[in-house]
Amino acid sequence: MRSPVRPAGYRLRHPVAATAYAVARGTAAAVAWMAAVACLTVSRAQAQGIRISGVTALQYVELRPLVTDSAPIATLPGTGEWRTSPGGVPALCSDVTGFCRFERSGSRLGAMPLLQDLTVVGWGGMEGLSFRADVRGRTRAGSAGFAWPRADDHFDVLDAYAELERGPWHGRLGRQWITGGLGTYNFDGADATWRRAAWAVEGWAGRALLGGLNDTYTSSELAAVENLPPGDGGLIFGVRGRYRPDARNAATLLYQRILVADRSGLYSERVAFDASMRRLGAQADLTLTYDLAFGDWNEARVRIGTGAYRSTGASLEVRRSRPYFDLWTIWGAFAPVGFDEARATAFWKLPRMPVTFSARGAYRLYAPTDAGFELRTNGWRAGGDATWTPSATMVVTGSYDVDIGSGAANSDGRLAARWLPQSDWSLGMDLSVTQNIYEFRVGTGRIYGVALTGSMPVRPDVRLAVDAGLFQHVLSNGAAGPDWTQRRVSARLEWTVGRDPGLGAMR
Repeated sequence: MRSPVRPAGYRLRHPVAATAYAVARGTAAAVAWMAAVACLTVSRAQAQGIRISGVTALQYVELRPLVTDSAPIATLPGTGEWRTSPGGVPALCSDVTGFCRFERSGSRLGAMPLLQDLTVVGWGGMEGLSFRADVRGRTRAGSAGFAWPRADDHFDVLDAYAELERGPWHGRLGRQWITGGLGTYNFDGADATWRRAAWAVEGWAGRALLGGLNDTYTSSELAAVENLPPGDGGLIFGVRGRYRPDARNAATLLYQRILVADRSGLYSERVAFDASMRRLGAQADLTLTYDLAFGDWNEARVRIGTGAYRSTGASLEVRRSRPYFDLWTIWGAFAPVGFDEARATAFWKLPRMPVTFSARGAYRLYAPTDAGFELRTNGWRAGGDATWTPSATMVVTGSYDVDIGSGAANSDGRLAARWLPQSDWSLGMDLSVTQNIYEFRVGTGRIYGVALTGSMPVRPDVRLAVDAGLFQHVLSNGAAGPDWTQRRVSARLEWTVGRDPGLGAMR
């Protein structure tokens, strides 16, 4: 495991770092205070407003989990420590115990996760002041079946912040996230933006959370997947500058650092640069990501193509990609290799016909490995899409993709039809076939799927969406592996209470 970097005598004394640390120390109290004050302000202000929207989702998922089994060593063919089980999967055998251990698909089980998402938006009491909170409740219905991931974590605050906009200034305080060239980062703290003409400068600081989980670095969710999670929380701060002279050109430079909570070490330090330009019907995009801690480019990508508004067009992309891992994680110790890729795409629309086609292809060269045996060092991808719109209420799409890489390959095909008789009504069907060639084994497996989807309004502010699917896993040519045959059913109720601030008194 790579421990957080702690150079000799390293101690942050920069005013920005000190400010970020102070913000992080008081984050929990600040969030609670902010939420209470904002809600109170919204409820008592003369020009107050509040809007609550929610999604209630119930799902049924059927799976066959892996279970550990054993068999007498004499019943398995072959010799040595590794043999093949009756189901065709590898088995680890011991002459001392006289048994071989392996994993197989267990009995079919079903899970019924229940999620409740709520979004509360409030405004009023002060010009430019608003409040937003997204919370999630989760559980599982019934007592049979397996435990759905995070089913015992019944409540999460995804975000909860107060927002104030005054002239060129814009600020947020509370639980929030930053998105950009480095991905999405969640944190509890403060964010401020200053805009003037084509320029904008943004800075943020606070307590770092796990991306996508809204939990601290020392949470049980991290401990469940990392044998040696970090023992200290994270402290995040960053700055971003934007230059956008017009609607067709823009450039962004972002710097972000995540420290150990006591400022004695480093979890990550990265820089990202993004730029785009549109001229004479063509477009060019540049993306760069640099890891300062390791001194390596994680991503370098250039794309040049024609505008999407034309009836025909094409693009060419060159990419250099190297895996990135935070300094606290154990996965970087395995030194996964990166790749260099060239990718081309093309699209065209038939004249006077409601049909559109697109095609894509890519070729990769993988970096050398230290696996101890020879692996394939190249790979390629290819695919295409077709869309047919016979009427204003009907859309039919089809796609096929194949990916041949180092040690594994897959191909996917899909055919979907959608009927939309009205803007808030829909009915559809999806057919899919997925093929996998398992890593370093000869054999193929396919998953055939069919799914029905539909949505309808229950009332003007309530919408019901339902989908059901059957996925059949078929192994052939001696392929080994678990059985992923399953049925899935889900129902979502989307509802809203309150008025939209952008629609005045309209509901």
